[in-house]
Amino acid sequence: MIDVIFLLLTFFVLTVQFEQPEQALPLVFGASAAQPAVEPKAMEFTIAPHEKGCAVTLGENEVIIIPHASPAVGLAQLAAHVRQTAAAQQHQHAPIRLHCDDAVTWDLVTKIYDLLYGLGARDITFVVKD
Repeated sequence: MIDVIFLLLTFFVLTVQFEQPEQALPLVFGASAAQPAVEPKAMEFTIAPHEKGCAVTLGENEVIIIPHASPAVGLAQLAAHVRQTAAAQQHQHAPIRLHCDDAVTWDLVTKIYDLLYGLGARDITFVVKD
């Protein structure tokens, strides 16, 4: 029995392969360290009902109408605005906050959400009022 144990011990000692230790870890010390990234300002969109479909209020005063009949034109304007705002903020994926009125149809809300997601936005929040 001892012979078998020594044979197994010899086998495992001769066949073991250890991982190479990490030689170089990227370290940054002192003042040359990169400054923490500044969080970009969230883009605020308010989606409200409109007689033709829905009205998307961008920021303070710009309004884009997205009609039920042909939403492509309004969605193209919204995409252009999002790209322009992201370029002005120098941040491609700024967070987006959607304020949706209860009377807006989910068909148009999902089209807006899909458009924003297609533009690369991954931080999209629906703001709920109490």
